[in-house]
Amino acid sequence: MLKDLMQKAGTIGVVLAGIAVVMILFFGFNRVDEYEVAVKRNPVTGAVGEAPYRQGLYHSILRSWTNYSTREIQYPAAGGSERLTALTSDQLQIEVDAAFRYRIDPDSAVGLYLQIGEPAAIHGFVYNTYRSAVRDAVAEIPAAAILSRDRAAIGDRIDELMATGLAPRGIYVTDFFVREIVPPATLREAIENKLSREQQVQAEAYQTQVVAEQANQKRAEAEGIRDAQDIIATSLTGVSGQRYLYWRYLEVLGEVANGQNNMVIAPTEGGIPIFFTPDSQ
Repeated sequence: MLKDLMQKAGTIGVVLAGIAVVMILFFGFNRVDEYEVAVKRNPVTGAVGEAPYRQGLYHSILRSWTNYSTREIQYPAAGGSERLTALTSDQLQIEVDAAFRYRIDPDSAVGLYLQIGEPAAIHGFVYNTYRSAVRDAVAEIPAAAILSRDRAAIGDRIDELMATGLAPRGIYVTDFFVREIVPPATLREAIENKLSREQQVQAEAYQTQVVAEQANQKRAEAEGIRDAQDIIATSLTGVSGQRYLYWRYLEVLGEVANGQNNMVIAPTEGGIPIFFTPDSQ
């Protein structure tokens, strides 16, 4: 009798073991990698584990698991960017081309699961916070001021607004990039016209400087000629000047007499020579 009971107990144990193996194989395991954290939930009672689970292999019998990546997540993916439209404080529409990266705090995984949901829901929450931050940051200042500021300053303000909405929940923005700010067509035309006018004014100012410099050079040249004439006129007056002129007169006569020519020089009573060629007589 005892032997039969033991055999039956053994059979029952084998059956239970088989059922356990089947259940384990059927429900399987949940693997949590080194860059992940998992939240456990009992699908029967709905109870959620109080602490997140780190790297390891956990069975899924009467358990459902939600894994969250602890790596940085970029939006848009693959190094892209997204262009958003927003209104400035003066109600002008501009476009902001931006991208960002974020990550979750592993210790906040349970709270994120209870308050927001699975990873896709968390990503949607971060994206909506990003859109709201862009619009709020742009709405704080007029369009002209946005274009005159450094893009990094706009990015810092958007990053600050995102951190205000995300950090208390355990989500952190690690990088924010503003790649381009596109102003409205009317403002862009006004800026281009302003730059064109400034360049024109600079060109005219340069031309004016060139003309003034040329005038100064001509004035200096005229003053030099005048001073030279004054010096010559002064040096030729008086007895010494007459002697110099007479000496120069004789010197020129000597040069003409020694030259290769058939010119005849006839002195006159007035001291002014007459030059003529014999062939012309």
